Amino acid sequence: MNTRSAHVSSIYRLACRFAGYLRPLRGGVALAVLLTLLTPLIATVLLWLMQRLVDDVMISGQLQMLGAFLLAYGVVAALKFFADYADERLDAAISERITQHVRVDVYRHLISVSPGTFSGRSVGDFLAHLTTDAERISALIYGAPSAVIAHAAKALCFGVFLFYLSWKLTLAALVIVPLLAYCAIRLSPKVRQSARISRQKSGAWMALAEERLSALPLIHAFNAQRWETERFARGAGAARTAELRTISLQAALTLAIEAVAASGALLVIGLAAHEVHRGALTVGGVLAFLGAVGSLYEPVRGITQSASRFQRAAASAERILGLLGKKSRVQERTPALVLTRPKGAIEFRDVSFEYAPGAAVLKQVTLSIEPGETVAVVGASGSGKSTLIRLLMRLYDPDSGSVRIDGMDVRDLTLVSLREAVGVVFQDPYVFRGSAADNIRYGKQAAGEDKIKAAARAACADDFIRATPAGYAGALGPRGEKLSGGQRSRIALARALLRDTPILVLDEATASVDSETEEIIQQAVTRLAGSRTLLIIGHRLSTVQHADRIVVLDGGHIVESGAPAALLQRGTRCHALFAAQLAEAGALPPEHALCNAAR
Repeated sequence: MNTRSAHVSSIYRLACRFAGYLRPLRGGVALAVLLTLLTPLIATVLLWLMQRLVDDVMISGQLQMLGAFLLAYGVVAALKFFADYADERLDAAISERITQHVRVDVYRHLISVSPGTFSGRSVGDFLAHLTTDAERISALIYGAPSAVIAHAAKALCFGVFLFYLSWKLTLAALVIVPLLAYCAIRLSPKVRQSARISRQKSGAWMALAEERLSALPLIHAFNAQRWETERFARGAGAARTAELRTISLQAALTLAIEAVAASGALLVIGLAAHEVHRGALTVGGVLAFLGAVGSLYEPVRGITQSASRFQRAAASAERILGLLGKKSRVQERTPALVLTRPKGAIEFRDVSFEYAPGAAVLKQVTLSIEPGETVAVVGASGSGKSTLIRLLMRLYDPDSGSVRIDGMDVRDLTLVSLREAVGVVFQDPYVFRGSAADNIRYGKQAAGEDKIKAAARAACADDFIRATPAGYAGALGPRGEKLSGGQRSRIALARALLRDTPILVLDEATASVDSETEEIIQQAVTRLAGSRTLLIIGHRLSTVQHADRIVVLDGGHIVESGAPAALLQRGTRCHALFAAQLAEAGALPPEHALCNAAR
């Protein structure tokens, strides 16, 4: 199969892959096709009326027929205007509906696959999928085919009318059609390749902008505005260059087509003058013919240019197909068990895991946590603390070993029932645009106002929420920008408490808050001790010293495990991690202070 046939076959396969989006709209599509076929027929009637008006009324002098011709022309023209309007509105509605459905499916896939599935891909790249790429799927399966049908119908109608007027002029007009097709076939694949590069460049600058705009305090603190602007300008410039190349190729294709069409028009005009001179064609016929041949060249140009439109759409379709075809790293087994009435026992059994080959984060970790037990996991950065949480919630699966809840491997459980058993507060509180009530309700969408407020009181968030002008209904701004770090953490804790799960996980939930807020959060957590299993990831002494047990991770291994009073004695790895904080505890040696606190 040659390259040209391969391109056509590829476009056809892509169109078939996405054709399902047309099925719910088949009634509207059928009506749109009917209007598309009707429009050129009406236009042909208008040209015929113009010919008769010129020959029978203006030249022959039969003015008594003028009123009837004008009335007929007005009625047919009004019908054409209405058909054009209805067709345009219907085309827009169908295209927008397809685009919306594609966007929803892409978004659903992006938020459904497990973290790490798209490692190395940027947010800007995903935004490009949701914007331009989604729009071009509509062009691939509806816009471009619809345009081809419209152009073909026009070419057929005007071609038949041209043969009716003069077969000689018609043959002269059709001489250029092979040249138009040749121009399109030669340049269209280049347009497709250029469009693919342009989309990649656009995704790169969008990713850069998204990342940097979320870090404005850092940029200002380090006076990096000029450097960041220059970097953005380089990325945007590369995208502009790629897009201009695509436009240049498209313009070259258009120029070639227009030049060929102009040559054909000159040939037709010369031959028409000769036909009028010898009496084989009337003046009205010439005017109608020139109008029809112009209307013929327009759809012929459209058909040849449709090739490049298909190529650009196919480039986006390949990108989206690659995205949707990417399977989540975490797959639910069939059949999967539903975790019912979980007690909260957790076990990591010989668990090993690595994010990238050759860089193990956890190495044969074994850890058992009893229902109602509070366990603090500590260790240096990169020791694998947060990875334990991700494995527990099946955001990732271990490379070897197993994670179990109440003795059942989490890989055997439905994802919904597993995650309904675990409430989590991440280091990043993830406060969304919306109200405080909306953010807390995220923990349980069906929760009523009373339960939302009860969760806020349990997380010590009720007071500051009520103090805001609109209370629970007040907008918090994007990423909770109207709240302090501590307030965002308490909103996140309230969200987790609303789920009322047997297991609660705090992944360095107090890492970025002040000591007063930390104490408030710690008091809220302490009240839960014994009533549910608490797994706390922390690096602050006040966060871990009230746990039933401390587990120390180092280099992917558990190196120590025991009661806080024992592990915080001098000479332990745990003591070394908290040495500075222990020194700030006061005059008493740390171990005495802890013993007194225990009493």
